[in-house]
Amino acid sequence: MLPVIPTSKRNPVMRGIVVHHEHRIGFIVIRDPEDGFIVAKLLDIYEVERGDVVTGDFQTVGNTTLFNETSSQDIHVEIQNTDMTEDAAIELIVKHRN
Repeated sequence: MLPVIPTSKRNPVMRGIVVHHEHRIGFIVIRDPEDGFIVAKLLDIYEVERGDVVTGDFQTVGNTTLFNETSSQDIHVEIQNTDMTEDAAIELIVKHRN
């Protein structure tokens, strides 16, 4: 019997800090360890605050579950964009807010 060799890489779990929560539209901005920014839409009502530590797959756009280490809570989000500059993250928030 031949061994099974995985052909796809698993997305690494990353750790980031929530730097902004736009309550009016339910978006959060997370700064990753490489100082990139991720914009995510909360898919439910969660207590997410600036400074919270969040872990999960920040690289895949679309629906995913992140873990808020600060509140020990899973948060279901839709990643809007990843690896953004701070200015690009602000522009995306402003575009959705208007």
